[in-house]
Amino acid sequence: MLDAAPAKKLVEVDNLKMHFPIQGGILRRQIGAVKAVDGVTFDIFEGETLGLVGESGCGKSTCGRAILRLYELTDGVVKIDGSNIADASTEELRRLRPAMQMVFQDPQASLNPRMTVAAIVGEPLMEHSTMSKADRLARVYELMDAVGLNRDFANRYPHEFSGGQRQRIGIARALALNPKFIVCDEPIAALDVSIQAQVVNLLEDLQEKLGLTYLFISHDLSMVRHIADRVAVMYLGKIVELAPRDALYSGPLHPYTEALLSAVPEPDPSLEAKVERIILQGDVPSPANPPKGCNFSTRCPKVMDICHEIEPEFDEVQPWRFTACHLYKETTNQTASQKAASTEAHKSAQLGEPK
Repeated sequence: MLDAAPAKKLVEVDNLKMHFPIQGGILRRQIGAVKAVDGVTFDIFEGETLGLVGESGCGKSTCGRAILRLYELTDGVVKIDGSNIADASTEELRRLRPAMQMVFQDPQASLNPRMTVAAIVGEPLMEHSTMSKADRLARVYELMDAVGLNRDFANRYPHEFSGGQRQRIGIARALALNPKFIVCDEPIAALDVSIQAQVVNLLEDLQEKLGLTYLFISHDLSMVRHIADRVAVMYLGKIVELAPRDALYSGPLHPYTEALLSAVPEPDPSLEAKVERIILQGDVPSPANPPKGCNFSTRCPKVMDICHEIEPEFDEVQPWRFTACHLYKETTNQTASQKAASTEAHKSAQLGEPK
């Protein structure tokens, strides 16, 4: 898929920021901000799955919700299928909602316990379509078939289902309006291991049949390796590396990605004994008070003096491979110099000047 540039960017995220105010004092004035997402930039192409990984608290779920504007953004641009979500009015946003949906992490908490499956799955149709009651019910049955739920269960309530079945209800609800883009916010985190594979296989089958585009948020690196086309690694509100899946897993560039992948268990006991774990020292800094320079500088095993002073830019250091690390700054500068030299040479040749 990534040998040639895909035809169309479905989702474009540019410098996305989501800061939550910290209030204090008698008058409850703002005294700071939690920088949950702080300058995130990436694109998702039509029909692909972008995996978003990182440890708990790094801002993955907040990023996913901000992209769908379930929060009011602090700053940045988010375009879905060419429409700017960040600046859309309430009426425009309502019109755009059918194209973008979300599958939440906890299927029990995201389903109304007082509504039947038919009512839950049919609710988006009531809000965004003019279908008759009979047509809605027919569509609900169609969606239940698509996610592997028995039609006879349409009048049951969420508490009567297992965790995997509840997640299938959530997926059916997300599919009701034929969306183009779905944010899957750790959809398998609350499920048993035996059920996780079933849900992931279901998501893959639906993507193939319906041409869906996913942002798959997870901390399960093994599952992301299975489902994602490209992977973005997040640390303390920023993306530190973005690369095609196989390239990232076989040769990570950023020190944090190296440490993250070294923590993945090896199924073969003979190989597990030979794996060298990278143990990071210290705790993750507070997003309310991130360190100066690189966010990872306080824990990085390859830290340099410049890392404590200057924030590294998120640049393409190899074809299709982006990272924010001073270790690759020289490579990036060389590439830029080569491009500039090539451009000057081309201009000189056109003007008939000596190179």
